[in-house]
Parts: sequence; C-alpha cells; structure tokens
Amino acid sequence: MSMLKYHFGRLNIIAKYPDKYEFILIGLRQNNILLRSNHLWGFFDIEPMDVEEGLFIHGYLVKYKPEKLEEVIDPENHKIAHEEIKDSVVAKSRFFLHIKSGIIIYHPDSVHIRAETFNELYSELFEKSYDNFFVDVSIQTIEERFKIFDVIDKFDYIERVNISLHPSNPRSSKIWEGIDKNFKELGIGKYQEHYEAKSDSEGLKIKNDEDVKAKITMADDGYGKADVTGVIDRNKITVSTKDNPVIETAPGDDVDKENVFEYLKGKLQEIFSRSNKDEN
Repeated sequence: MSMLKYHFGRLNIIAKYPDKYEFILIGLRQNNILLRSNHLWGFFDIEPMDVEEGLFIHGYLVKYKPEKLEEVIDPENHKIAHEEIKDSVVAKSRFFLHIKSGIIIYHPDSVHIRAETFNELYSELFEKSYDNFFVDVSIQTIEERFKIFDVIDKFDYIERVNISLHPSNPRSSKIWEGIDKNFKELGIGKYQEHYEAKSDSEGLKIKNDEDVKAKITMADDGYGKADVTGVIDRNKITVSTKDNPVIETAPGDDVDKENVFEYLKGKLQEIFSRSNKDEN
C-alpha cells in the first residue's frame, strides 16, 4: 500500500452566502475547466462525506491532457502504432474539506501538482464558479505552531516583518481572539502590516511584543501568513510561517476515502484542539 504526504490548510472565503455548505458545493460542482500550459484542470468526484468530525466535501483536483498519443500494439500486422487518447489523467490530488472550519487536507504531487499549484488552481477554479463576482478565495497553510518563534529568538537583528491576515470562521483562538474580533467589527476582509527597522537602529524589538506574536500565531493557524527578515551570525535570512506545514501520511488513491480519513483525523483533532487548549 503506497503512502502519501497530506498537507493541512485552511480555505478562506470572502463572500456573502446564506448557506456555507451549499455555497461551497456549488463552487466545486460547476464543471469549470482551466487551461494552463497545454493541460486542463478541474474538480472531479465531488461528494459530501459526513463523519463524526463533521461534514466534509471529498474530491479531486485533476490535471489532464485533452489529447495524447499512446503507443499501442497492432497484433495483426505485428507493428507498433499510435492511438489518440482523449482526456488522459496526468495527476490528481485528493482533498477533504471540512465545511465548518474551512480546514482542507490534500496531498500535493511533487512533480505535477505542487502545494503552491494546488492552492492557486483550487482558488481560481472556485472563483470561476461565481464568475469572480465578489468572491475571493485563498488557501493558507496550517503550520506547526510556534516553530517560527524558535528561529526569531535566534535573530541578532530583525530588519523587517510582513504580516497578512484574514478574519477567522467560525472560531477564534484565545491567543488572537481580540485581533480577530476587531477585524470582524471593522468589517475587514484582508489585513496587512509591514514593519521596517530604522537604518541606524538596533533592529525591530518584536521578540516580546504580544500583539505581533499573536498575529504571527494567527497566521500559523491558517488565517494568513507572516515572514520575518533579520540577521543570525552575520547571515541575513527570512523565516516564514510557511516553513513548517502540518503534514500527515495516509494511503494513496487505491484506498477508499473513509479509510484514508482514518489516518488523517488524529492530526485534524490536534488542530481542532488548539482553540480548546488556548481557553484552558
């Protein structure tokens, strides 16, 4: 049985909708196709999956070729011939999308569907279902929590900080709930901060700043991204919340979705419990 690496992210949707499940289901079932570099992309085998952990949508993001010549045998003439094959699958990435939290679990193909490609094409296909009309979709990686701070603590000099965030849906963490509440009260859909140290200073003093730490943790939890640039031992580096994605191994496409999910739900519960632990 082959084992694959599944990534955990969060689908962030900025749009108005009366029913989130129906809105997402329609977005994934519109039979949209995108053409990229002589390949076609689309969602396939989209179906609901109701389990103890909640309501999910399961399906595949598929990359395929409209036409492909395959070598075949002509046994009567003992020759090798070519036969045109239509819509042959090049690669596919299975995904599980948890409706309530927006957590999406998917396996990128290291050759044909990298994580960045999955996130970009998934969002673009979804937005196309609504003709890109007042719908903004993105997938942010969920990170192993607090790993970024291990590196930040080692900086001798911090030059620059960039933070981009989305409001949460539906539940906040105790660590950043005040920030999230403020976003929602102000009607913020996207939020960005940029800090840069003065050229004659000792660098940005963010290591003990609770507000900055809370915002970076919010990005860790899949509601945005953050990166910090500075110097360690005279080497200039940039550390990002994208450096430590949450990953779990599970069987490949030869195993049914219910059994694959059994391998993934432990890590999913760990992510769910982040809010619970913060409240204790």
